[in-house]
Amino acid sequence: MIGLLLLAIATVPFIDIYILVQIAGMIGFWQTLALILLTGAVGLEIVRREGIYVLVKMQRSVTAGEASRNALEIGFLVLAGLLLILPGIVTDVAGFLLVFRPVRERLAAKYSGEGFNAEVRTFGI
Repeated sequence: MIGLLLLAIATVPFIDIYILVQIAGMIGFWQTLALILLTGAVGLEIVRREGIYVLVKMQRSVTAGEASRNALEIGFLVLAGLLLILPGIVTDVAGFLLVFRPVRERLAAKYSGEGFNAEVRTFGI
């Protein structure tokens, strides 16, 4: 798993640069720069709004499982924000996928060990 992550970290910038050069060749340098800045600004605004949603949801959670899942969602939002700041098409697509609520919630459920159909545990309450 770590080897795959290192391979992605090493290759994604080159793929992003190649795609950006191709896009710049088609639509022009300034339009490509504007596209990069626009996707970053829009993405960060979406991350801000989704972050507020997750924080409100975290305040309402009562079980330990929900709290850990919500913490993972915040982590995925931070990662999405970082990916959206980086210039490139591949990183923008990955960032927008992590911002998309159903994708983020499924990933959080998967990595919190609860699965998709988690039961609410009351712990004697």
